[in-house]
Amino acid sequence: MKKIHLNKFLLAGMVCCGIASLFTSCRFEEDDYFDESASLRVEHAIDQVRDNLSSAENGWVMQYFCGTGVAHFEGFNLFAKFDKNGKVTIAGNHRFLRDGNANKYTEANSLYSLLLEDGPVLAFNTWNDVLTPFVDPVAYYAAPNSLVKDGEGMQGDHNFVVMSNNDNEIILRGERHSAEVRLVKCDRSWADYIADTETMKNSFTNSSINEYYVINNNNDTLYFSGLRNGRFRYTEDLVKGVKLDSLSCVFTPNGFRTEHTDSIGSCKFHEFKMAEDKTCLKNEDGSVKVIGRWDAFIVNHTAIWKMDAEQFTPEQAALFTQIDAELKKHNNTWSLESIGIGKSSGSSSVIGLVLTFYTNTAKSKTNTAGLALTMTRPYYGHMTIDCPENAKTDKNMDTIKKKATEIEQLCRDFAALLKGTYGISANDYFLPTTATFDPVQGGTKFKLN
Repeated sequence: MKKIHLNKFLLAGMVCCGIASLFTSCRFEEDDYFDESASLRVEHAIDQVRDNLSSAENGWVMQYFCGTGVAHFEGFNLFAKFDKNGKVTIAGNHRFLRDGNANKYTEANSLYSLLLEDGPVLAFNTWNDVLTPFVDPVAYYAAPNSLVKDGEGMQGDHNFVVMSNNDNEIILRGERHSAEVRLVKCDRSWADYIADTETMKNSFTNSSINEYYVINNNNDTLYFSGLRNGRFRYTEDLVKGVKLDSLSCVFTPNGFRTEHTDSIGSCKFHEFKMAEDKTCLKNEDGSVKVIGRWDAFIVNHTAIWKMDAEQFTPEQAALFTQIDAELKKHNNTWSLESIGIGKSSGSSSVIGLVLTFYTNTAKSKTNTAGLALTMTRPYYGHMTIDCPENAKTDKNMDTIKKKATEIEQLCRDFAALLKGTYGISANDYFLPTTATFDPVQGGTKFKLN
């Protein structure tokens, strides 16, 4: 959005049009002020910003960003409550709060004013413990690898050109570093907003899944990587790290919003909200979806996903019984607990078919043995499983088969039943705990827990 210079409208004799376009929902009619002087019209525009700022019962959420160009920091949710007398309370719980308050909810009072420069400017012109750390030129934070140099600080702003003034939203632009800052009327208490935002964030970001498909209506696919950090890569290749852009975002009770508008193909996005069915986040017009790479998580996660024995075919059930009998040949106190897919434990571990077995009669101790599978994802939401003839076994399997000589072949027979390409559906598309595999070509339907 371009900065609108009100004085140019004055010189061109277009003040009414200029102010009307800038303040699209200011609560007055153009004709009301047509006969007033230019200075009075500008004063009315500033009055309307002041009235709007002070009108929010629960104050405003201030979606604050630092810097310009490359995203150096995540976005921050601050909170502001204005009165008409130039006083403001700003609150936050960000990591750059000082004096031992980092990540602790803090409120600070200070002053603000509305200035007339090229247009109305919202200025926070006294020190505020919550806001000013972003503006302080001293690099107070410990960031040895930061692109921000001491003397520039975090490249935050405390003077903002008012780009638009609407009843429930005010768009600001940093006067020095040009980051967009958005004020949104808060629809709940600040404590509830923080808690609800954290709950939403945790529902689609976590330590296990922090990479995402970004898919538009034409099935163009790119990726977000590192979204949980609030400062992430927008890339076309996760492995090679081919970066399209670095993006910052703020999280909201409904999803997240990036600092500026970006695009995939011809589809633009700025804010994403969780879909009703919880399978993805959608942009404003639904043309772009953000989906957790849960299918990669199922393949790559080191935890063992157990196959649901109640859904075994007769042949799978028979092999399960035979494998259990073979284990007992090695040690008659052992018994097969489950067959799953994942990473076996111990040395020389493999990712593939994993036997989990009890190693005592009390069934309080377990161990694993594994046979490697090749598991590839030909395209989103699908997996191909194969067990080559030279597939490796782990050390435990090698030890067990010295006495239980048929166990490796029985495992290969079980794996052969899984050979094929599957469509995968999950109970949670951001952190699945169950996944159903439906055969597309070959294979047998099964479910992992």
